[in-house]
Amino acid sequence: MSLSGQAAAPSRRGGDPETQRERALATRSDILATARKLFGEAGYHTTGTTEIVTLSGMTRGALYHHFAGKEDLFEAVFRQVAGELVNRSNTAVARLSGELWPQVQEAFRQYLLLIAATKEYRRILLIDGPAVLGWVRWRELQSEFVAQGIAEALQLLMDGGLVQRQPTMALACMIQATLQDAALTIANAPAGSNVADEAMAAFLFILNGIKKIPS
Repeated sequence: MSLSGQAAAPSRRGGDPETQRERALATRSDILATARKLFGEAGYHTTGTTEIVTLSGMTRGALYHHFAGKEDLFEAVFRQVAGELVNRSNTAVARLSGELWPQVQEAFRQYLLLIAATKEYRRILLIDGPAVLGWVRWRELQSEFVAQGIAEALQLLMDGGLVQRQPTMALACMIQATLQDAALTIANAPAGSNVADEAMAAFLFILNGIKKIPS
Protein backbone atom coordinates (compact mmCIF):
# COMPACT_ATOMS: atom_id res chain seq x y z
CA MET A 1 0.00 0.00 0.00
CA SER A 2 1.10 3.59 -0.62
CA LEU A 3 1.22 6.17 2.14
CA SER A 4 -2.05 7.54 0.79
CA GLY A 5 -3.74 4.22 1.50
CA GLN A 6 -4.05 3.31 -2.19
CA ALA A 7 -2.38 0.29 -3.80
CA ALA A 8 0.84 1.25 -5.56
CA ALA A 9 0.93 0.61 -9.30
CA PRO A 10 3.24 -2.26 -10.25
CA SER A 11 6.63 -1.16 -11.53
CA ARG A 12 7.10 -1.49 -15.26
CA ARG A 13 10.82 -0.89 -15.10
CA GLY A 14 12.35 -3.20 -17.65
CA GLY A 15 8.96 -4.38 -18.92
CA ASP A 16 6.98 -7.48 -18.04
CA PRO A 17 8.80 -10.73 -17.11
CA GLU A 18 8.53 -12.18 -20.63
CA THR A 19 9.97 -9.02 -22.17
CA GLN A 20 12.79 -9.03 -19.65
CA ARG A 21 13.55 -12.67 -20.41
CA GLU A 22 13.64 -12.02 -24.16
CA ARG A 23 15.88 -9.00 -23.63
CA ALA A 24 18.23 -11.04 -21.44
CA LEU A 25 18.44 -13.80 -24.07
CA ALA A 26 19.16 -11.23 -26.77
CA THR A 27 21.90 -9.63 -24.65
CA ARG A 28 23.52 -13.00 -23.99
CA SER A 29 23.28 -13.90 -27.68
CA ASP A 30 24.93 -10.63 -28.74
CA ILE A 31 27.79 -11.10 -26.28
CA LEU A 32 28.28 -14.70 -27.42
CA ALA A 33 28.27 -13.74 -31.11
CA THR A 34 30.85 -11.00 -30.56
CA ALA A 35 33.07 -13.19 -28.40
CA ARG A 36 32.87 -16.02 -30.93
CA LYS A 37 33.94 -13.70 -33.75
CA LEU A 38 36.88 -12.34 -31.77
CA PHE A 39 37.98 -15.69 -30.34
CA GLY A 40 37.76 -17.23 -33.81
CA GLU A 41 39.73 -14.48 -35.53
CA ALA A 42 42.26 -13.27 -32.98
CA GLY A 43 42.25 -16.04 -30.39
CA TYR A 44 41.33 -16.13 -26.71
CA HIS A 45 44.53 -14.71 -25.27
CA THR A 46 44.65 -11.59 -27.44
CA THR A 47 40.95 -10.80 -26.95
CA GLY A 48 40.02 -8.71 -23.92
CA THR A 49 36.65 -8.34 -22.21
CA THR A 50 36.77 -4.59 -22.90
CA GLU A 51 36.92 -5.31 -26.63
CA ILE A 52 34.03 -7.77 -26.32
CA VAL A 53 31.69 -5.39 -24.50
CA THR A 54 32.61 -2.48 -26.76
CA LEU A 55 31.99 -4.33 -30.02
CA SER A 56 28.81 -5.97 -28.72
CA GLY A 57 27.43 -2.63 -27.54
CA MET A 58 26.88 -4.03 -24.05
CA THR A 59 28.20 -3.06 -20.65
CA ARG A 60 30.74 -4.89 -18.55
CA GLY A 61 27.98 -5.43 -16.01
CA ALA A 62 25.87 -7.20 -18.63
CA LEU A 63 28.77 -9.50 -19.52
CA TYR A 64 29.36 -10.49 -15.89
CA HIS A 65 25.64 -10.89 -15.32
CA HIS A 66 25.53 -13.67 -17.90
CA PHE A 67 29.04 -15.11 -17.55
CA ALA A 68 31.26 -15.61 -14.52
CA GLY A 69 34.26 -14.37 -16.47
CA LYS A 70 36.17 -14.58 -19.72
CA GLU A 71 36.89 -18.31 -19.37
CA ASP A 72 33.22 -19.05 -18.68
CA LEU A 73 32.32 -17.04 -21.79
CA PHE A 74 34.86 -19.02 -23.80
CA GLU A 75 33.33 -22.32 -22.64
CA ALA A 76 29.89 -21.11 -23.74
CA VAL A 77 31.34 -20.24 -27.17
CA PHE A 78 33.13 -23.59 -27.28
CA ARG A 79 29.85 -25.41 -26.60
CA GLN A 80 28.08 -23.46 -29.33
CA VAL A 81 30.80 -24.16 -31.90
CA ALA A 82 31.19 -27.84 -30.95
CA GLY A 83 27.46 -28.42 -31.26
CA GLU A 84 27.36 -26.64 -34.61
CA LEU A 85 30.24 -28.71 -35.99
CA VAL A 86 28.59 -32.00 -35.02
CA ASN A 87 25.25 -30.88 -36.45
CA ARG A 88 26.83 -29.82 -39.73
CA SER A 89 28.68 -33.13 -40.00
CA ASN A 90 25.48 -35.09 -39.41
CA THR A 91 23.45 -32.90 -41.76
CA ALA A 92 25.95 -33.52 -44.54
CA VAL A 93 25.19 -37.26 -44.46
CA ALA A 94 21.46 -37.05 -43.76
CA ARG A 95 20.73 -37.21 -47.49
CA LEU A 96 22.62 -40.50 -47.84
CA SER A 97 20.71 -43.75 -47.81
CA GLY A 98 21.58 -47.39 -48.00
CA GLU A 99 24.26 -49.12 -45.95
CA LEU A 100 25.11 -47.73 -42.54
CA TRP A 101 28.89 -48.07 -42.73
CA PRO A 102 29.39 -45.57 -45.59
CA GLN A 103 27.19 -43.09 -43.74
CA VAL A 104 29.28 -43.35 -40.57
CA GLN A 105 32.49 -43.02 -42.61
CA GLU A 106 31.16 -39.94 -44.35
CA ALA A 107 30.10 -38.30 -41.08
CA PHE A 108 33.67 -38.59 -39.79
CA ARG A 109 35.07 -37.39 -43.11
CA GLN A 110 32.79 -34.35 -43.09
CA TYR A 111 33.83 -33.56 -39.51
CA LEU A 112 37.49 -33.45 -40.55
CA LEU A 113 36.75 -31.55 -43.76
CA LEU A 114 34.90 -28.87 -41.78
CA ILE A 115 37.83 -28.60 -39.37
CA ALA A 116 40.21 -28.23 -42.31
CA ALA A 117 38.04 -25.58 -44.00
CA THR A 118 37.05 -23.46 -41.00
CA LYS A 119 39.65 -21.39 -39.16
CA GLU A 120 37.14 -20.53 -36.42
CA TYR A 121 36.58 -24.20 -35.60
CA ARG A 122 40.30 -24.93 -35.52
CA ARG A 123 41.12 -21.95 -33.34
CA ILE A 124 38.33 -22.36 -30.78
CA LEU A 125 37.98 -26.13 -30.54
CA LEU A 126 41.50 -27.40 -31.06
CA ILE A 127 44.08 -24.67 -30.53
CA ASP A 128 42.69 -22.50 -27.72
CA GLY A 129 40.29 -25.10 -26.30
CA PRO A 130 42.85 -27.34 -24.54
CA ALA A 131 44.97 -24.35 -23.47
CA VAL A 132 42.08 -22.32 -21.99
CA LEU A 133 39.93 -25.07 -20.50
CA GLY A 134 42.68 -27.46 -19.48
CA TRP A 135 43.09 -30.98 -20.85
CA VAL A 136 40.61 -32.63 -18.47
CA ARG A 137 37.74 -30.20 -19.07
CA TRP A 138 38.47 -30.05 -22.81
CA ARG A 139 38.31 -33.84 -23.02
CA GLU A 140 35.04 -33.89 -21.04
CA LEU A 141 33.43 -31.45 -23.46
CA GLN A 142 34.74 -33.31 -26.49
CA SER A 143 33.28 -36.51 -25.05
CA GLU A 144 29.95 -34.79 -24.48
CA PHE A 145 29.71 -33.57 -28.06
CA VAL A 146 31.64 -36.26 -29.93
CA ALA A 147 32.05 -39.54 -28.04
CA GLN A 148 28.37 -39.87 -27.19
CA GLY A 149 27.41 -39.63 -30.85
CA ILE A 150 30.15 -42.08 -31.79
CA ALA A 151 28.87 -44.52 -29.17
CA GLU A 152 25.36 -44.33 -30.63
CA ALA A 153 26.71 -45.00 -34.14
CA LEU A 154 28.82 -47.90 -32.86
CA GLN A 155 25.80 -49.45 -31.22
CA LEU A 156 23.95 -49.40 -34.52
CA LEU A 157 26.97 -50.90 -36.30
CA MET A 158 27.28 -53.64 -33.68
CA ASP A 159 23.56 -54.40 -33.84
CA GLY A 160 23.89 -54.64 -37.62
CA GLY A 161 26.80 -57.08 -37.35
CA LEU A 162 29.24 -54.62 -38.96
CA VAL A 163 31.46 -54.22 -35.90
CA GLN A 164 32.38 -56.86 -33.33
CA ARG A 165 30.72 -56.20 -29.98
CA GLN A 166 32.92 -54.27 -27.59
CA PRO A 167 32.31 -51.98 -24.58
CA THR A 168 30.66 -49.22 -26.60
CA MET A 169 31.75 -46.09 -24.74
CA ALA A 170 35.32 -47.31 -24.26
CA LEU A 171 35.64 -47.91 -27.99
CA ALA A 172 33.94 -44.58 -28.74
CA CYS A 173 36.51 -42.75 -26.58
CA MET A 174 39.37 -44.47 -28.43
CA ILE A 175 37.92 -43.43 -31.78
CA GLN A 176 37.33 -39.92 -30.46
CA ALA A 177 40.98 -39.68 -29.41
CA THR A 178 42.08 -40.74 -32.89
CA LEU A 179 39.65 -38.31 -34.50
CA GLN A 180 40.84 -35.41 -32.35
CA ASP A 181 44.48 -36.21 -33.06
CA ALA A 182 43.71 -36.16 -36.79
CA ALA A 183 41.84 -32.88 -36.33
CA LEU A 184 44.76 -31.36 -34.38
CA THR A 185 47.15 -32.47 -37.11
CA ILE A 186 44.92 -30.81 -39.70
CA ALA A 187 44.60 -27.67 -37.57
CA ASN A 188 48.38 -27.29 -37.38
CA ALA A 189 49.25 -28.48 -40.90
CA PRO A 190 51.63 -26.15 -42.80
CA ALA A 191 49.97 -24.34 -45.69
CA GLY A 192 50.48 -26.05 -49.01
CA SER A 193 51.52 -29.38 -47.49
CA ASN A 194 49.89 -32.81 -47.83
CA VAL A 195 49.70 -33.25 -44.06
CA ALA A 196 45.94 -32.65 -43.82
CA ASP A 197 45.18 -35.16 -46.60
CA GLU A 198 47.47 -37.72 -45.02
CA ALA A 199 45.83 -37.27 -41.61
CA MET A 200 42.39 -37.78 -43.16
CA ALA A 201 43.52 -40.95 -44.95
CA ALA A 202 45.22 -42.31 -41.83
CA PHE A 203 42.13 -41.78 -39.70
CA LEU A 204 39.85 -43.53 -42.20
CA PHE A 205 42.36 -46.40 -42.44
CA ILE A 206 42.23 -46.87 -38.67
CA LEU A 207 38.43 -46.56 -38.64
CA ASN A 208 38.11 -49.27 -41.28
CA GLY A 209 40.11 -51.56 -39.02
CA ILE A 210 37.12 -52.06 -36.68
CA LYS A 211 34.83 -53.26 -39.47
CA LYS A 212 34.16 -56.98 -39.46
CA ILE A 213 35.35 -58.83 -42.54
CA PRO A 214 32.51 -60.91 -43.98
CA SER A 215 33.02 -64.66 -43.58
